[in-house]
Amino acid sequence: MKIKNAAFLFILSLSTFCAQATVITFDEAPAASGVAYAGTAAAAFSLTNFGTVGGNSKGNPGNWGLEGTNGSQFLGFNSSYSETVTFASSATNVSADFSRSNGSSSETIQFNAYDGNILVDSVSVALGAINNWTTLSVSSADITSVTWTGTGSSFHPYGVDNFNFVTSAAVPEPTSVALLGLGILGFVASRRKSAISKNT
Repeated sequence: MKIKNAAFLFILSLSTFCAQATVITFDEAPAASGVAYAGTAAAAFSLTNFGTVGGNSKGNPGNWGLEGTNGSQFLGFNSSYSETVTFASSATNVSADFSRSNGSSSETIQFNAYDGNILVDSVSVALGAINNWTTLSVSSADITSVTWTGTGSSFHPYGVDNFNFVTSAAVPEPTSVALLGLGILGFVASRRKSAISKNT
């Protein structure tokens, strides 16, 4: 039983090395319309956005007609329609929610993932009705940055919310993993042997 528990803890400890998920809801701070959102240390935004905007439940400031999908706030785009997000550590999966907003007659989003300058995944979709959010996802072994671009007829504002990314945290080298596993099993065996000798 103790060995099974030790094995479980060992696997659990490895999982913390392998991946780390981060979600940006754009509700982490009060809305700042007109002030470009810079992102975080883990994910730097290219400052081409309009800033974070309060949603319908906050009185619909700016008349966007949107309510975020993970909290009420969202990231707005209404003059520049593209953004680049650069990751501090390579990501493996990236997703975000997109919706047309008031003032748009059409909107297509192109969502690209890059490893350096190499395009590693791409998806494109025509968005539906205003405040009808669509999730776009890209994945690859090493994503160093993502870009998205909205295209539409004339003025075509849109919102982005629930930006998710999974980064590959420092993965221990195989020899380190093996030594750690042997150390745990050795510790369990010595405890078991000690318990047996006490009972005899």
